[in-house]
Amino acid sequence: MNLKPLALTILVLLTCYPKAGAQHLSEWKTLLHRSGLDSTDVRLDSTGISRAAYELAYGNRPDRLSYWQLPEQIDSGKVNQVVESIRQNAPDWLTQWHSLEPRFEPYRWLQTSLDSLLANGHDSLPRWREIRNALNAYRWLNRLVSDQLVVVSIPSATLRVLNRQGKEVLRCRVIVGSLRTPTPLFGAQLTRIITYPYWNVPRSIAVNELLPKIKRNPAGVLEAMKLQVLDARGRVVAPESIAWQSLSAHHFPYRLRQSTGCDNALGLMKFDLNSPFDIYLHDTNHRALFNQANRFLSHGCIRVAKPIELANLLLGRPVFTPAFLESRQVQVPSRTIPLPQPVPVVIQYTTVEAEPTSGLVYYPDVYGWQKVKL
Repeated sequence: MNLKPLALTILVLLTCYPKAGAQHLSEWKTLLHRSGLDSTDVRLDSTGISRAAYELAYGNRPDRLSYWQLPEQIDSGKVNQVVESIRQNAPDWLTQWHSLEPRFEPYRWLQTSLDSLLANGHDSLPRWREIRNALNAYRWLNRLVSDQLVVVSIPSATLRVLNRQGKEVLRCRVIVGSLRTPTPLFGAQLTRIITYPYWNVPRSIAVNELLPKIKRNPAGVLEAMKLQVLDARGRVVAPESIAWQSLSAHHFPYRLRQSTGCDNALGLMKFDLNSPFDIYLHDTNHRALFNQANRFLSHGCIRVAKPIELANLLLGRPVFTPAFLESRQVQVPSRTIPLPQPVPVVIQYTTVEAEPTSGLVYYPDVYGWQKVKL
């Protein structure tokens, strides 16, 4: 690492900020680098230290984040206290600096693995930007205050539930959007669980994928998929009364709804999100797909491998047993169960994670989103 530019900066800053010790100044750039922060513009005035401290604690908004409607809580008092401690070169400034970092277990594993690599002389890591993006993604979560937090990582196709202490209390595989229909990045509230849900087929799927098949064999396709046809007022329409050949993607005054039950695409359970997307977490009627390495198969929704465990965890009590998923009923009325309190759900795109025993684990950049700045 070339320290000549840093040395010049130190000389200037020693003149401007005599309260900041030389040891602190000489370590500052390395500290930012090892914390996964931008160390190219070293500044030790109040503004520069404050910017770094806030970024360490709360991250920066990912550029691809499509929607974020979650309550945040930022402890400005604590950040400002740490900033002043650094400027005053207090004996415990480094401890205070690290106290700003998120307590999330996955974040700690990632930071610990990074510390180990850097301590062993690996200053130039081949996927350094991806590591920084992953650290930032978890720092962004540090803005949230909730007893539980659901985090879905697209590249690893996994779901984690973290409790208020940041401990991982549930992990499972998920199926996310395909390359053609990627799952967007967003943050929303999970407010309720719906059992035996109807699947209201998104219009894009209805007119582009299903309508051509239905036109070839209306009765057969509708019966096989247990699809109902509804008019604009939500009334069920008899399929035989529809002139299917006259319909097209531009002229389709109906919507399709799949009946409840074991053959429903949403399975037996749906976790409803208050986002502007027609995307949610749900069970599936093709659970064997969770055993595949390639789990980028959906139209954007997120299929959950452990819906019973997730539901009971969010509800705070054992409402469902595993036998619930084995029921083979159809046309069962839907039931809505509100959560005791809304739970934040965040969809992330992190191509590197860490395990406490194996260290850094990398995942493919399935959507190609790491090729451009996130």
